[in-house]
Amino acid sequence: MISESIFRENDIRGTYPEELNESVIKEIAKGIAKKCFQEDISSIVVARDGRLSGESLLTNFCDAIVKYGIDVNNIGLATSPMLYFATKKENSKSGVMITGSHNPKNYNGIKMVINDNSVSGSEILSLIKNDETLNNSSVGNIIYSDIKEIYISEILKNIDTDISELKIVIDSGNGAAGFIAPELFKRLGCDVIELYSEVDGNFPNHHPDPGKLENLEDIISEVKNKNADIGFAFDGDGDRVGLITNLGDMIFPDKQMMLFSEDILKNKKGPIVFDVKCSNHLSNLILKNGGTPIMAPTGHFHIKKAIKKNNALLGGEMSGHIFFNDKWYGFDDGPYAAVRAAEILAKSNRSIAEIFGDFPESFSTPELNITVTDENKFEIIDRFMANSNIDGDKILIDGLRVNFDDGWGLLRASNTTPKLVLRFEGDTEESMNRIQNEFISELSRICPEIDINLD
Repeated sequence: MISESIFRENDIRGTYPEELNESVIKEIAKGIAKKCFQEDISSIVVARDGRLSGESLLTNFCDAIVKYGIDVNNIGLATSPMLYFATKKENSKSGVMITGSHNPKNYNGIKMVINDNSVSGSEILSLIKNDETLNNSSVGNIIYSDIKEIYISEILKNIDTDISELKIVIDSGNGAAGFIAPELFKRLGCDVIELYSEVDGNFPNHHPDPGKLENLEDIISEVKNKNADIGFAFDGDGDRVGLITNLGDMIFPDKQMMLFSEDILKNKKGPIVFDVKCSNHLSNLILKNGGTPIMAPTGHFHIKKAIKKNNALLGGEMSGHIFFNDKWYGFDDGPYAAVRAAEILAKSNRSIAEIFGDFPESFSTPELNITVTDENKFEIIDRFMANSNIDGDKILIDGLRVNFDDGWGLLRASNTTPKLVLRFEGDTEESMNRIQNEFISELSRICPEIDINLD
């Protein structure tokens, strides 16, 4: 039996071995093979992150998919950005990444790109349930290759600023970024201070999720103690980056997007995509600098689609995924985003804290969560959207976002976890608190059965 709840809007994600195991991944391989046949794709590149279950799942996936005549290029241990990069180098523009991203260590999952387009988990589920027979007359081949040097070399050629004077702290959180990020910055000549670079799926030091402040305590301390210029923390599969200033402050990703948007729009005008969790200040800054702001639903699947549809220069979301499409490939790449931030810093004669000090200030919460279930989270959001009495400019592309004259609030369902996601921003602390209280009060009224315990 396959648990349908693991097939999500953006990807496939579940606990190992209860929901996602060697038997289930063979069925998933069959669904992906059907998608490849639909797109006339005969080969894919595959990789895994540092999860304990990753090697076994990847081996079983490869053994299964070649039986349908699909050739496999196995690049082994890698970050998701390295897998995406490898797909750009393949004629098929197709790849599969075995990754649990930032989920707890007993999780694993799959991210997919077929024919240069992201594929949702829900589409693969529909293909698995389809009884269509796969007519293949041959067995595919598996080759093994190493993309690391090609990836590093292309980034080195992509950057036109000397950043070798920078002292940088890198916290890989024992995730797959430890395989690539420290070496990348050393090759760029930086003084690199490493934290937890050894890839270890037990995550013995802290969880690899830079979106949570408790996971950044070590890097913040190290940046301040070593008088570093900047710090970068990565998630489990290296597609997200957290940025720490020289003063030890965490910079929210929507403020990182302000930095990158302003830098890119100096030389090239065009659309910039961001998700519904981002600050109104980002949209205003993009307009001020001659760009076109485009809000999209949260999730790399939606951001990538919006970037392609609008030929956007840049995309980003509040979780820390940054997608450069001005002179990179338009996929979310934590180490590359870190290099671009370091490049901006190196061009300036100011500290990174001073640079961010130029951007508008507001009072905002981090991403807040309420634990529910995968089975009821979307139904809760539907009820809230249908019955809420909150007055304001309502945006309904992903849950309910309400803009006010002095701030905004958001309630949506997580695509990857059994949680509701909330975020609030105000021009003052009082307005932020007022908006948050209004949302919580309405949620309590509409869904009294929910235990509203924000984390």
